[in-house]
Amino acid sequence: MITLFRTDQVYAFDQIKNVLASHIRQLPDKISTIGVPLQILRYEFPCEPIDILTWLHNQEVPCKIYWSDRRDRSRPVPAFETGGIGVADVLEENGPIDHAEVFACMEDRLAADNPNLRYYGGMNFNGPVTDTNWQSFGSYRFIVPRFELLKTGSQNILAFNIAFKDVDKDNVAAILTELDAVDFSPTTTYRRPPKVMARRDYPDRKGWEAAFAKTKTGNGKFRYDKIVLARKSVFDFDVYIDPSALLKHLKDKTPQCFHFCVQTDKTAAFLGATPERLYKRVGDRIETEAVAGTSPRGASREEEAALEQELLNCSKNALEHRYVVDGILEALGELCADVRTEAKARIVKLEGGQHLVTRFQGTLRDKVSDDRIIARLHPTPAVAGCPKIETLAAIPQLELFSRGWYAGPVGYVGYDQSEFAVAIRSALVNHDKLSLYAGAGIVEGSTAQGEWNEIETKIGNFIEVFNKK
Repeated sequence: MITLFRTDQVYAFDQIKNVLASHIRQLPDKISTIGVPLQILRYEFPCEPIDILTWLHNQEVPCKIYWSDRRDRSRPVPAFETGGIGVADVLEENGPIDHAEVFACMEDRLAADNPNLRYYGGMNFNGPVTDTNWQSFGSYRFIVPRFELLKTGSQNILAFNIAFKDVDKDNVAAILTELDAVDFSPTTTYRRPPKVMARRDYPDRKGWEAAFAKTKTGNGKFRYDKIVLARKSVFDFDVYIDPSALLKHLKDKTPQCFHFCVQTDKTAAFLGATPERLYKRVGDRIETEAVAGTSPRGASREEEAALEQELLNCSKNALEHRYVVDGILEALGELCADVRTEAKARIVKLEGGQHLVTRFQGTLRDKVSDDRIIARLHPTPAVAGCPKIETLAAIPQLELFSRGWYAGPVGYVGYDQSEFAVAIRSALVNHDKLSLYAGAGIVEGSTAQGEWNEIETKIGNFIEVFNKK
């Protein structure tokens, strides 16, 4: 069964609605659901360029997704960027996560002839949903959007998705109404960030020092090799927050990051700018990385160089990074037939901070699929710690708030490729409240004050967006 219709003609947006509507109207007479009810039919139309965040911002729909690769000096624009609205298919659950079942469900719905069809979404950091603020996201949520704009290199595509089981006259009529409401205006007006009215930290400074103290025994011995503790900073605003506008302002400040947004309602979204890839898989090839060890950027070239050398030579940061490298190498040893890694850590520079990074490549063993990869790699010692079992048990006791999707996997799954980032430097939007999440790796030699300051550096890009004039 063919699941992709694609034309080579490039359409202007004043043509594309009528062309797509004509195809949608014909679906009930052309499509039989016998034998393929779960698979998804996709129409792709090459189109004129349009800024994807502008397009997303202009849509008056509750459910949206956004994903873009990070940029670097050799690549001034993301290699892949997409925005989607509506829901053609959704896989979600509020209980425990069965990775094998989740990925098997996606595999049943994907097809080799449909390489751009992807499920977008993410998962809880650990276990089922326990906080009502995260209820609409579930323990995991992956969607295929109804309408999708994507850029791959220099190519721009508008896509329409529909499950074969949903092809009937009533659904088609509703989808045509959805299509009619899609706004293809090439410009938009992003509202200025709303005004901060109040801030609360969980834990506050005193609570942070108390949590930090519990990482040591009574005689001052550190309990773990490494543990990552996070803070949640809740900001109240004078008006509701528009997720697309917030992401646009954040993306302008953080071009070297992965950017994502999973929006479940008009003012409910999880979004972020993360520097850290969990893994990327293309066929049997996998890429991943260790990102751990942090210092601020310098105000001058001389100060920048001094801080870079301090980060490279700091024993505390080297130890923190080493635990992550060793944890990833152990996981890849089980997953891969061969592994290649950089000989030593190097510096990656971001707005507001710089980090130690070591990158890995490997060839997966036979029959190693995404469920095994994500179950083995997540969470890395960069967001949990080691030993893994002990730190995962301790984190809920020490943090006293639910991480939700913070530090969990967020990304996409396609037929023969997938990519997930680690959802750090992230925020939960809930109407006029924004909860910022960031963590710090604690090892022997860490101080409560130093780790508190490190988290302030990590949430600095968001805070600068709020203070934008």
